[in-house]
Amino acid sequence: MKKETLIVVFYILYFSWLFLITYLTSQTRTLEYISIGIVLFYFTLLRERGDFFLFWLGVIISLIGASFSLTNWKLDVDIQIFTLLPIWLPIAWGITLVALRKLYIIVAR
Repeated sequence: MKKETLIVVFYILYFSWLFLITYLTSQTRTLEYISIGIVLFYFTLLRERGDFFLFWLGVIISLIGASFSLTNWKLDVDIQIFTLLPIWLPIAWGITLVALRKLYIIVAR
């Protein structure tokens, strides 16, 4: 199968997944399985140099963003939030950065 075909399949899966998490389901376990499946699909078939770095950068950004809060002009750090944070949320941030990079590469050609 051509790489362009795999990229199209990836984007169909990716945007279907985004639609699913935003509108159709609130079941966290289903979202986690689908998120992990999309990440495995991407990193197995379409991975390029620098993708792991962008993925983990997106994960770290979401974790840092979730741990800080601003209340009454006071910055609070809450590490306990990591126990309540669903797994699919950092995965969503990570794979979104990778997907945006891939889209930029395709459009720039």
